Amino acid sequence: MHNPPSTALEAVWATMMETTHGAEADLDRLGLTLATAYALWAIDPAEPPPTMGVMAQRLRCAASSLTFISDRLVKLDYVTRTEDPRNRRYRVLALTPTGRTAREDVIKAFTHASPVSTLSAQDQQELVRILGKALAG
Repeated sequence: MHNPPSTALEAVWATMMETTHGAEADLDRLGLTLATAYALWAIDPAEPPPTMGVMAQRLRCAASSLTFISDRLVKLDYVTRTEDPRNRRYRVLALTPTGRTAREDVIKAFTHASPVSTLSAQDQQELVRILGKALAG
């Protein structure tokens, strides 16, 4: 058994590792890797479809990596990659109906697998406040 985390960074790392490990079976069932699951999550269905450049920024990855990831999502029929109607020089990624369902399943899988889900609503709100403060820093 590992020792409990002694720093905030260790606690964040351990939480992320527990979450991703716990979600693996659900991601496998959906045909997703961590990278493709993160990409699917990063496409907000309430917003216009993001360009490939925006997605690369969101995922903090190279354009070539995003091309590989998006190819996999297209093959799974989770997204379409089409010309941006506002600027034909760019490509956008849009969720398909199947992709919307898969995105919801990904979020549920990570939520259920996360040790954070065992915290009270008040503790979760406090954690969001503290991590938001760190991210804004």
